[in-house]
Amino acid sequence: MVGYPLMRNSSLLALLASLVFVTAAEDGAQVYNTLCVACHGPDGKGLNGLPPLVGSDWPKGPAARSIKIVLSGLEGPVEVAGKTYNIVMPPQGAVLSDEKIAAALTYVRKAFAGGAGAVTPDEVKVVRAATAQRVTPWTAEELLKAHPFPPAKTVLKNLVGTMYKGEWKVMPDFSTLKPALIEDFNVGVIDVAQSGQKDAFAMVWTGQFDAPEDGKYTFLFDCDDFGALYVGGERIAEVKGIGPVGGRAKEVPVILKKGPTPLRVEYVEFAGQEVVILGYKGPKDKDYKWLSKAKGGKAGKPAKEKVFIPIQPKDGVAAIYRNFIDRITPRAIGIGFPNGLNIAYSADNLAAELFWNGKFMDGGHHWTDRGAGNEPPAGTNVIKLSDGQGVLLEGVAGDVVRYVREKDDKEWKFSAVNVAAEFKGYDLDKAGNPTFRAAGEGFALSDAWSPEEVSGKATLTRTLKVTGTKAVTIVLARDLAVSGPSDGVAEIAGGLLVRAVSGPAPKANANEKTLTLTLKPGETAVLGYSFR
Repeated sequence: MVGYPLMRNSSLLALLASLVFVTAAEDGAQVYNTLCVACHGPDGKGLNGLPPLVGSDWPKGPAARSIKIVLSGLEGPVEVAGKTYNIVMPPQGAVLSDEKIAAALTYVRKAFAGGAGAVTPDEVKVVRAATAQRVTPWTAEELLKAHPFPPAKTVLKNLVGTMYKGEWKVMPDFSTLKPALIEDFNVGVIDVAQSGQKDAFAMVWTGQFDAPEDGKYTFLFDCDDFGALYVGGERIAEVKGIGPVGGRAKEVPVILKKGPTPLRVEYVEFAGQEVVILGYKGPKDKDYKWLSKAKGGKAGKPAKEKVFIPIQPKDGVAAIYRNFIDRITPRAIGIGFPNGLNIAYSADNLAAELFWNGKFMDGGHHWTDRGAGNEPPAGTNVIKLSDGQGVLLEGVAGDVVRYVREKDDKEWKFSAVNVAAEFKGYDLDKAGNPTFRAAGEGFALSDAWSPEEVSGKATLTRTLKVTGTKAVTIVLARDLAVSGPSDGVAEIAGGLLVRAVSGPAPKANANEKTLTLTLKPGETAVLGYSFR
């Protein structure tokens, strides 16, 4: 009979513990939906080009890693679910208690990280004390050095590496050589650094390729300097001679049965770079899956490491970026202000189409890759304000046209294009603050931006002025949820506040999801933009 009360007490304790956990999870959901949802999304899949939590290794594993990020923030390049983001996640340690951080992370780990374990306030307290002197955000490199991800499993099983010291210009007979090192590499990844050598050595990796299903498998093999790949005891690819990766890569199809097949990689490093690239595509794969630490690109060339060249304001002068910016038209003009707020103006649509805070732009992509493709803003809270004509001439917006000469498959033709207004250039003052100019039939518009601090909050002051004989409507936001204006302040989805400082106030249309400002000839309006 002694055990019965104990069982009841144990059950009661378990019930109470579960209730506490549920309460913490509910509180965590509330914290998440208040502070985190704008960037990571209600479903954890990320918003506005920001990293997802679903499918990410970051919220998994040691709780200390996630706690550090919430307490002190995260800055710089970070790889999430196979994609690189250049982000600034602000610190929350000063505004969130240990209990709220623990609850929020418990919710994230349960909802988006495959049910990873709960986080306790005591764990947060310990990390907070240990990192109390931290004044800058963490970098991904720092966090992963202290709290690495577990190695990803591959289809390579029972991998063993054998290293030989010596200098060869042709493939040696390994059966006659004395090993300098033999080691198991059960992570299933071929990594030349496992040799511990730089030049004048060779490596042989043996293991089993565990094919998930019957069918055709295509292997890609390359190395610097030379080597060979064996599958099922047959040499299917060989890279001969001393030279770099890229031009000698081999792609070979092999029919395999489901299950393990012997695999062997022979590699010789004479001098220079130490690289082995091994990947495969299964019967249903479109892209290569990599079995080596070095990953290949097109034609087997090593995937380029992303070069980050931060473009930021300097000495109180705004930075400018005239290149292809993601989510805006080709004629984009990006301005990064010293107070951490940024805009991108479309000269095609005559509209400030992007607004974000934190870091401005990363020039590494365009400045090292011949300008190909678009570069996303480097900061956070990226809001797409408008996508279409941002300046409308009242009463005749649909009637003012010019004709554009276009060519179809056979002949040239002319089509009418609405040009209620056209871009007329922009000016920069000594602090790099821009004034964009537009004009149309019977009017001219100036659109000036400058950074301010209002009640301790970073703000951009926008001054719009119309001259001429006709009224103009400026589209401030389109296809975005808008609330207000209340007390002269409208809030746009994403937490962007637009405040009427002087002159005519913006008008919000919740049904059409627009925020517009109409100016009569000679009128000037001053607006303030800031994040909640």
